[in-house]
Amino acid sequence: MLVLKAPAGFRLRFDELAFAPGGDALAAAPSWGVTLWTSFADGARAEAVPLGDGVASQRLAFAPDGRTLFAGSDLLLAVDLASRVVRRVPLDRWHRLGFGVSPDGARLIVSERLGGTVGGAEGTRLTCRPTDDLDRPTWQLITQVDVLLPPAFPPGSHQFVQLESTHELMAERWSPRVVVRTLDTGAVLTETDLLPVPDYPDQAALSPDGLTLVVRLRDRIYANLIGVAGAAEVIANPSRKHFTGIAFHPSGRYLAATSNDKTVKLYDTTSWELTRTFTWDIGRVRSVAFSPDGTLAAAGSDTGKVVVWDVDL
Repeated sequence: MLVLKAPAGFRLRFDELAFAPGGDALAAAPSWGVTLWTSFADGARAEAVPLGDGVASQRLAFAPDGRTLFAGSDLLLAVDLASRVVRRVPLDRWHRLGFGVSPDGARLIVSERLGGTVGGAEGTRLTCRPTDDLDRPTWQLITQVDVLLPPAFPPGSHQFVQLESTHELMAERWSPRVVVRTLDTGAVLTETDLLPVPDYPDQAALSPDGLTLVVRLRDRIYANLIGVAGAAEVIANPSRKHFTGIAFHPSGRYLAATSNDKTVKLYDTTSWELTRTFTWDIGRVRSVAFSPDGTLAAAGSDTGKVVVWDVDL
């Protein structure tokens, strides 16, 4: 076990972590810019990668070749990791932004919550942009649905998965559905209604086999089999704290969850029972991630510290 630290002089809260595809670097999203560790040595300080004045980063996505890191919140930027040159993807500033990179690295899928209305109702714009030509989308759709979370990509397919809803933002309950769309045009392939949920979803994770979508709310986690309407396994938080982060182990056997306390909990995905708890004295833990080969895990805190440990499951 080792502890990584924020850049000198900063006390940051890390709400999202992402390992590079090669597992040799770790990125974190504080309230501004990006922090990046390229050395996993105890006490190593992160490099601060500024994204520009007033630009926040709440979402991170590495390109599969590890050369580019996409980051953003209401703006979307592409960081060339060799030169550290930051380029803004040509989008307007929106209320909410989601994005993800296709497994082959060729396409960037972006969902933008429109600032105005579409046909008298709030809507979302979906675009597909080649990663080697971000200025020119290959397709664009404007829908009257709300895309709740960033896209996820089933392995070995030309599809992406989104959690969508037609409810207004201030509705007391959400009735989300899992929508599978084709990468080629954005057309809907399948739609599956899920159980209504009492809160706005905070995060989703797709299992490595692409069959289960896990959705995190503040006080519970729903595990939904894609294509099975209504049915869901529910993980209730055993503490009074709310869930703050989730991540699948690459084997698919375990789901890790953080709860704004000192723990990282592992749940067996065959039974969704709690099987192991790690306790780390780094502050309140906000996020969790696994390296692509599953040998390392990392958890980020509200004190500017990240713990990294060897995974032995």
